[in-house]
Amino acid sequence: MKKRIISLLLSVSMLMASLSACAPASSPEEKAPASEDADNSQTAANEDAPAENTSDVSAEEDAAASEMDTSPITISVLNRVNAEIVFDDNPMLKAVEEKTGVTLEIEAPPISNYTDRLQLTMASGELPDLIYTWDFDQKYEKWANDGLILPLDEYIGNYPNLMANLNESQFNMARVGGSDGQLYAIPRAHTEATWGVIANQEWLDKLGVSMPTTQEEIYEYAKLVKTKDPDGNGKDDTFLFSPTGLWTDCWLVFSFLPFSLQHAAPYLPDRDGEYKIKEKMDGYMPYLTFMRQLYEEGLMDPEWFTNKYYDDRTKFKQNRVALLHGGATTITEFAVQDVPNATEIYKFYPAIKGDNDAKPRNEAAASTWGGWMISADVDEAKLTRILSFLDWANGEEGFVTIAAGVEGIDYDSYDLEKRELIVTEEQQVNRTAHVSGYMNFANTYQGQPLSLANTPELNEYCLNAITDYKAAVDWIDIPAVKCPEIDNWASENPDIATQKEQMEVSYVVGETSKEDFEAFLNDIYFPSVADAEQAYIEIMNNYK
Repeated sequence: MKKRIISLLLSVSMLMASLSACAPASSPEEKAPASEDADNSQTAANEDAPAENTSDVSAEEDAAASEMDTSPITISVLNRVNAEIVFDDNPMLKAVEEKTGVTLEIEAPPISNYTDRLQLTMASGELPDLIYTWDFDQKYEKWANDGLILPLDEYIGNYPNLMANLNESQFNMARVGGSDGQLYAIPRAHTEATWGVIANQEWLDKLGVSMPTTQEEIYEYAKLVKTKDPDGNGKDDTFLFSPTGLWTDCWLVFSFLPFSLQHAAPYLPDRDGEYKIKEKMDGYMPYLTFMRQLYEEGLMDPEWFTNKYYDDRTKFKQNRVALLHGGATTITEFAVQDVPNATEIYKFYPAIKGDNDAKPRNEAAASTWGGWMISADVDEAKLTRILSFLDWANGEEGFVTIAAGVEGIDYDSYDLEKRELIVTEEQQVNRTAHVSGYMNFANTYQGQPLSLANTPELNEYCLNAITDYKAAVDWIDIPAVKCPEIDNWASENPDIATQKEQMEVSYVVGETSKEDFEAFLNDIYFPSVADAEQAYIEIMNNYK
């Protein structure tokens, strides 16, 4: 008899209650894909959330579907897709073609190399029709200003699913030149971030300590991990963590800085209430000095600065490090992917607290995980088909088809109202090859993901983790505000921006003294960024 695995046994009211405060990035989780970036983790149901699917919206969707051109057409796509996906004879892609007439011709470089491939593709001028960008950064704005991608404002009002499934804040994330600027990408609707830290709970228990909650406790725990052999191999070869960059591990950064996941201007005031660029915030040098101390004493992975995307996860699962940056669904993803007992050996915790914080912090920007740019070379007819496809993908049929796959092959049944996915063990194997959050053109529909986890047990675990997290953190919404001067400063001053990043790393690894680093900031960096800084502060004070 066929064994069943029930994915989500929740009513809509329970799901909405559990996700009322949280939903890219950068995040970087499959039911929302891992944070980038994306990780990015659970669904926000806030005042900016898309409207419920009223009868009017349903009628619009039905009308749009009945009028949609389904004649055969090929749309070329550059996308950032996990390696497990198989494109040849993929039944989900065939279902997309049958329902829309669209054959998706997907180029998918490895996730770890996607940024490099994207930049090379954009520089070549030979662009596919549809291009995924996982960040609306200076490069994105440059591509728009260089005329490589199309402005879309004049078109999107004609596509009801896009207008219903994306809110104003999400669209504003993709605007160039500020929230009043032009839209150059269709955002990928996503769940808000629940950023925290995944701990190897077995190590905590073995070392006889609770999860650290402050900077001082983290330092003491790092020394235990380094010297007390938590993996039991008789060697001092374990470390506190192995970040993929200086500013990626928000669980540690948040205790020093009110710092957003965009890693540009924080769009949040410093802890004294004043708006400042990151490098002038009170916690900037203390954070880098703390990282320097961890590195000097051999408490963090000495190879951290050569890490590529997801190397931190690999080392964590190999029992080489104690802590991992992640979201509320990361552990359940591990359980499905390659660590079946992940819920028994790992635990999700909020960020550590700053000196004067009553609670750990969590920052959440508008819930997007990058977006879809359209090549400026497409003609009007093809543009209409591309936008119609994206509109379909943001509607009920498209969302379920792409995220769930094909009924009978990838799942037994799906109840959208309950977000209940029923999958057999055999079908779960198929799902790994056919669908993933990376393949979705929208990661949420009406503000909710397809499901939370793949079994009732994992779902309960994930739901409890989210509930505990919400109660523990100080939730901070990052406004969808932009300052072109500060956002574009790095792309307009690449030499100084790169030198500053290199100086940060050089200081942390002990190759540059504090005096030399501060001299660089005072003599070179601050004068160069002064005009952009002033514009940023004026914009934020006006917003405030």
